[in-house]
Amino acid sequence: MKTSIDVCLPPALEEFLCWLVEKGFSAWIIGGAVRNALLGIPPRDWDVVTDAPQEVIVASPFKVIPLGARFGVILIVLDGMPVEVASIRETTPQGTLEADMARRDFTINAIALSYRTGEVIDLFGGMKDLKRGIIKGVVDPEARFLEDPLRVIRAARFLSEYRFTIERKTYLAMKKTAHLLEGVAIERTRDEFFKLLLGDYVKDGLEVLRKTGAFKVFLPEILEGWMKKQNNFHSFHIYRHIIETVAYTPPRLRLRLGALFHDIAKPRVRQKIGERFRFFGHEKLSANMAEEILTRWKASRSLVEEVVTLVKNHMVHRVHEWSDSAIRRLINRVGDELLEDFLCLLRADRIAHGVDPVDTSEVDLLERRIEQLKGHYPHSVRELAVNGHDVMEILKIGPGPQVGKVLSALYRHVINHPEDNERQSLLEIIPLLWESITRKNIDISRLV
Repeated sequence: MKTSIDVCLPPALEEFLCWLVEKGFSAWIIGGAVRNALLGIPPRDWDVVTDAPQEVIVASPFKVIPLGARFGVILIVLDGMPVEVASIRETTPQGTLEADMARRDFTINAIALSYRTGEVIDLFGGMKDLKRGIIKGVVDPEARFLEDPLRVIRAARFLSEYRFTIERKTYLAMKKTAHLLEGVAIERTRDEFFKLLLGDYVKDGLEVLRKTGAFKVFLPEILEGWMKKQNNFHSFHIYRHIIETVAYTPPRLRLRLGALFHDIAKPRVRQKIGERFRFFGHEKLSANMAEEILTRWKASRSLVEEVVTLVKNHMVHRVHEWSDSAIRRLINRVGDELLEDFLCLLRADRIAHGVDPVDTSEVDLLERRIEQLKGHYPHSVRELAVNGHDVMEILKIGPGPQVGKVLSALYRHVINHPEDNERQSLLEIIPLLWESITRKNIDISRLV
């Protein structure tokens, strides 16, 4: 099938494609960019197929990163934009576009756009499947997943992004090959899963990972909550509550990861007291598990710390009884940058209880109190009215850990008494604090 569409190419990419054509070679845009253009979505990633030999591409005047050269794929960086360029002379024995397309993952990604003519080449019914919202493996689905098991998660990701339906033969091939994800580099699995988490239909994508067995390979902990009942505050079992919570959060990675992990330890601490299940300490253990899992996935340290903070602090109850200092301590634990995501997580958690009517009044109250207090006290040791030089001068001591501990103790005092964050007041508190510590041999790090 041949047709034509208009795709707005980035200028740097057009320059590269024009260079290939001037050298006498053909070039096609293929994969996600063409798929998204047909869906009316701005392309995000660009993949190129060409009949130019690898050595020609490597010798081009463009920035080349030959990371996948042994597989016939070269990464070209064009104005800071990475573009994967596949040489069909290397990727297929036949050295033809048709052979390359036949080994693409899904029919909706096996659609090519000729740079020379502007024609769309669709040899496997990808446009028809795109119109019907069908995810279908090209030619032989099982063979496609055997070539790269990561495609199992990618299929689930397309459900999460577009709410497509997986064709039955393709779905059965996913179930048959999901266990092979164990041999995929965890960084690739992580990145594909993170993309899935940001989809508008994330719950559908997560469910496919459970049903196909993919979760058993890279996130078995999530399955511990399957069909585990909770209590009368929840209509859903633990696993269902978790994915509902994820679905109710805005698509921000650290927030959706916080939702994914916020109750993951509940099955491990669940105990029945009388006629009611209780989950004492689950937030701390969930935070520990989140850290272990994200570290296993080689996530960035900053992301790990943000998710752990959200999970560890998500148990908020009886806010009407909290003092202002308790609210300030919470703000200090969570941090200004995470407060919006933190409140989103609390709301999603309550909505995902599945009870009627939904009650988020406590979160609303917490948000109002945070807004009232947020700007009226120091948010770090750096915002104290005194500094380390003042501590050393008053106590006649040199630099060392004692100075930092005194400042930390002063900061905790100011959290409870923000009115004392005035230079003269803190200067008067320092020697009294130090005298009490040295006389009673108190651990200063615990002093408030």
